[in-house]
Amino acid sequence: MTTPLALTQLLAWTTLAVSTLAAGPDVLIADFEGETYGDWTVTGEAFGPGPARGTLPGQMHVDGFQGRGLVNSFYRGDATTGTLTSPPFTLQRQFIAFLIGGGKDAQRTCLNLLIDGQIVRTATGPNDRPGGSETLSRESWDVSEFAGKTAVLQIVDQATGGWGHINVDHIVQTDRKPPGLLTNARRTFTIAHRYLHFPIKNGAPKRVVTTSVDGRVVVRNDIELAPAEPDWWAFMDVSAWRGQTLTLEVDKLPEDSTALSAIEHSDTI
Repeated sequence: MTTPLALTQLLAWTTLAVSTLAAGPDVLIADFEGETYGDWTVTGEAFGPGPARGTLPGQMHVDGFQGRGLVNSFYRGDATTGTLTSPPFTLQRQFIAFLIGGGKDAQRTCLNLLIDGQIVRTATGPNDRPGGSETLSRESWDVSEFAGKTAVLQIVDQATGGWGHINVDHIVQTDRKPPGLLTNARRTFTIAHRYLHFPIKNGAPKRVVTTSVDGRVVVRNDIELAPAEPDWWAFMDVSAWRGQTLTLEVDKLPEDSTALSAIEHSDTI
């Protein structure tokens, strides 16, 4: 006899299988790999003559973008402003996924989705104070409620002060929900061994890792944490805090990252 729980599980797996089979291939909106912006409309100076090839003069190191090019509105510094607007396109998939970084200002440094001239979705970079990072992170919008409608994307830089720029890359329509981004993800240890070992991936986006002991911050580093298989391991001597509670906090981490769970605690390097 099939139990109610087993029947529920069967229905869930069936629904997932049908959904997976029905998912269409991703539809690329823009990868910004060309020398120009193509049929996107540019106003102002902020976006320059075409996609940037990474870091621009006077800018902190930019990473986390895909391929060679990206939208980077730091052209001639933060003082320049402008917009970059896509041609109209039809919404054909459940999600729009993209990479984004730079300033955090939902009105002045942002990526907007417009339908019938109205903004229906907005995303920004993470930075609104001195410091921070130029790393682009993956984000997405669920746009299933607008299926079949005509939309436009607009990248906006109307800010002129610190972090007055926006970075965007690799925009796609997809039926596969991209992993979300966890903020301030944590893992806690009772220190019983000498070392912590951190998985490192060369070229991975830098994450701000804060180490606290019994609630007191003792170390804060920018680390290229490996989201999956590491290239090498970095060690940290924590023997001074043996017997105490140590908490690691990562500012941003993809939901599918194994970086925190992979950290090892042992007496050998």
